[in-house]
Formats: sequence, structure tokens, C-alpha cells
Amino acid sequence: MFLSYFAICLILIMTWIRTVSDVHKFQQFGYYANHYLSKTIPQVSKWLRPYHLFYFSGVALVFLFEAPLLNTIGICLLLLNFYFYYLINKAYPAKKKLVFTSRVKRMLATTFILMVLLGSIWLYLPQSIQAAFGFIVYPLSFIWLLMANFINKPIEHLVNQHYYNDALQLLAKNPNLIVIGITGSYGKTSTKNVLYTMLSKNFNVLMTPESFNTKMGLTRTIREHLRPTHQILIAEMGAKEVGDIKELCEFVKPKFGVITSIGPQHLDTFKSFENIISTKGELFRYLEPQGTAFVNIDDENVKNILLRDDVNAIKYGLLEQSQLTADYTIEAITVGNNGSSFTLVQNASGKKVRLNTKLLGKHNLSNVLAGASIALTLGVPMDRLGAMTGDLKPVDHRLSIRRVNDQYTVLDDAFNSNPVGSKMALEVLKQFEGNKKIVITPGMIELGDQSHALNKALGEHIADACDFVILVGKNQTKPIWEGLADKNYPEEKIYVASSIKDGFRKLSEIVGLNDVVLIENDLPDTFNE
Repeated sequence: MFLSYFAICLILIMTWIRTVSDVHKFQQFGYYANHYLSKTIPQVSKWLRPYHLFYFSGVALVFLFEAPLLNTIGICLLLLNFYFYYLINKAYPAKKKLVFTSRVKRMLATTFILMVLLGSIWLYLPQSIQAAFGFIVYPLSFIWLLMANFINKPIEHLVNQHYYNDALQLLAKNPNLIVIGITGSYGKTSTKNVLYTMLSKNFNVLMTPESFNTKMGLTRTIREHLRPTHQILIAEMGAKEVGDIKELCEFVKPKFGVITSIGPQHLDTFKSFENIISTKGELFRYLEPQGTAFVNIDDENVKNILLRDDVNAIKYGLLEQSQLTADYTIEAITVGNNGSSFTLVQNASGKKVRLNTKLLGKHNLSNVLAGASIALTLGVPMDRLGAMTGDLKPVDHRLSIRRVNDQYTVLDDAFNSNPVGSKMALEVLKQFEGNKKIVITPGMIELGDQSHALNKALGEHIADACDFVILVGKNQTKPIWEGLADKNYPEEKIYVASSIKDGFRKLSEIVGLNDVVLIENDLPDTFNE
């Protein structure tokens, strides 16, 4: 009897520790329960591992037999299971640590209470039912997380509503604040940083930090950083479901809006490309009256969004077919290892100015053009643009560049790969001066039913630009391999790594003096195979 009670306590402690890991994954999925379940439940390997055989054997020996020796062996097997769990987590540490926010603390507290209640009941159940509980409590640890999340929903709603109302009061105290909303499938964070750097030379500007692009992220920015002296708020707006951008517009009421691009991102949650177009278009549809939409006419999906009669449109584009109809465009582009030079043209007046930037890639030039269009609309003189663009620096992990031990160059595009950005990054790699061109990538994610085709196309682009390919994850990179094979890429120039750690180990073996390495995407822990 004592050993069975001890086993119950041990299982509950193990389950609690594993639940903390489940909460970590849940946080990485943005606390979207449906998205978390869609990625967790179908992939049995996410919650049922080979070493769990020790666990199930241990439960059977503890609860189904009344022999102290077998019960003791069962306890040892339970501990052995936990030892393997510890070793694996130590060998593959999380890339991004769990952030112990107030919400996470409340969730863990509720989970702990559920565990205590479960233990109180479990101890007094018949032995056969104790065994049944033992077989499911630990392997299905994520159930306790979901129960805690459901129980806490009313509390989280009240807490969030308090914070939202506080942020609204702060916004009301600054009625002259100009809010610029930025959204897009790709490029919104880079455009936000470009715009902030440019406008900060003439205005007192606040922007949402990092990827704080949800309603709570905007709320935190406003509550913690907004001051009466701020003239402009640059609000990055992210979306994973229909209506997300509308909700953010109703919250901060943007006067200016920029949609950088619309492409097949987050199809797992949006379900269709039409839903993505509609949701991103909400920014233009819900601008304040007499607001201004900055339209990237290089992107057909952005170009075709209908605007209200009381919304102004300023068009920008750098492609040849866009130059006749754009209000702002660029020409005479030169690209080198240290950045780009180009001439900005204001078509209405015919004025031109030569500009330089350290940013790499045509997609970044589009971001700079968007920033320049907004700056000029806000009254910044054209001759001030040179100082603004000259100070622009790449955002970390978004095609930023660094030299490693003065031996080789890394183009770091690890933050979030997408079909447009990855192609542009490979074009930069191809043009870059150096010896071998190497790419390390796990491929692109959240592309829905287009995932296979788009990753296969990525493989084809890689074949045209690279001398050696390191693929991370055998299963998720199969489409890339197919694309490489279609281009008759030599197999001896491909290495499939079991993890990003293994990928960098291989890189250290093959990289040479003055080689150029492109890191294209670095998947979060939730996508580990």
C-alpha cells in the first residue's frame, strides 16, 4: 500500500514537471488552444516517447501486483523513465526559455491545484482504477494544462480587460498622437524598424518592441512606455485568425496604414488564402476617417484591396511595371556586400534623391521605400532622407550580416522564413562575393496545403544559389530534397542534420575561409522532430 501511495506522489511530481514543459509549448503557440492541439495531438511522438515503455511497465508492476519486490522494481522503472526525460531535455535545451508572465504563473498555480485534487482522490480509489489513472495521467500531461486554461479563461478575460481599459485611457490623454499601423505576411517588423529609425530624427516616436504585435503586446507597449510627449506610435499588427487586425484597429485607431505584403503564411489557422487577404485588408478598411493607406503596388493582393472613399491612397513600388502608377518609386539600384544604393523618385514633382542603405535585398528596399513615403507625407524634407537611410541597420536574424572569427560571413535570416523572403535571401547569397555558398535550413512552416509545393520550390532556388546544403530535420525537409533532386543537385553536397546543433557541427567541418553561410529560418522548439 505504501509503495502505491509513493508511486502516486512520484507520478504527480513527474506530471507537474512535464506540464511546465507543456505550458512552455503553449506559450510558444501564443496561447491559442486550437493551434496547440492541432500540432500536439496528431503527432504522437510529441507526447509518447519510446522510453515511456519504462513508465507503463512501472505502473503495471506497482498497481497490478501485490508483491513488494515487483512494486519496488516498478518504482525504479518510473524513476528510470524520468531520468531519460531529464537527459533528453538536457541534451536539447529550449532555444527560447519559458517566460514566467503573470498568466503563466496563474496557469501553473491552477494546474498545481488540479494535481493536488487529483492526488487526494487517486489515493482512495480501488487499485485497478489507480492503475488506469496511472496509465494516462503522465502521458497525457497536456490535458491538465488545457483544463487549467479553460478554468482560468474568465479570470484572464477580466485581467486583460483591465489592462486594455488602462491603455485606452492613456491613448485618450494624447489625442494628437498619430498611430501608424503596419501589417503584412512578410516584412512588417523590418518595415517597423526602418520607419522608427527614419522618423525618430524628426519626431518623438514610440514603436512596439520586438514582435509585440498582438492586442496584449500593444497594450503592454502603451501602458509601459507611452508618454504625453510622444507624437507617433508605430504599431506592428499581427494576425493568425480572421478579425485580428480589425480588433487591433478598433483598439489603437491608426491614421496611417501600411500592408507590406500578403502571402501564404499561417494557413494552418487562416484555413484559406482568401481569409489572409481579407484579414490583412482589414487595416485599410478600418483606418480612421481621412486616414492614409500606403499601398505596395508591387504586391497584387495589396494593390487590389478596395479603399473607402474617405481614405487617401499613396502608392509605392520598385518593380518596373509599378513605376508609372506609383507616387514613390526607386531606380538605378546597385547592390554590394555592404548594402545598396538607389535613387528615390517622387513622381508627382519629378524630384529625385540618391540614397544609400546598409540593408541587403530588394525586399528591404521595398521596406525603405515604404518608410520614405510615410516620412515625406509627414512633412520630412526630401534632402533629410539621406541621413535617415544611411543610419538604417539590419534587424537581428532578418538578413543581418556578421563576420565569424574573421574567417567567413554569415547572412542571418533565421527569424522567420517565408516564400518571398527566402527567395530574396538566396538572391543576396548568390550575388555576395565569397568562395563557397552554404545554406542551412529546416524549411518553411505554417503554409497549410501549400507547404509541400512551396518548400519544393525553395529547394529549386537553393540549387541555383548554393554549393552545399544542410537540411535540418529529415521529415520536414523532404520537399526541399525533392526540389534539389529535380535540379539534379549532387547528393554528396547535401547533409541532412538531426537537429540544428548537428547542422552547425557539420557546418564547422565544411566551412572555409571567405565562405558565405545563409541561415534560413530557425524553427521553434514546437517543431522539433
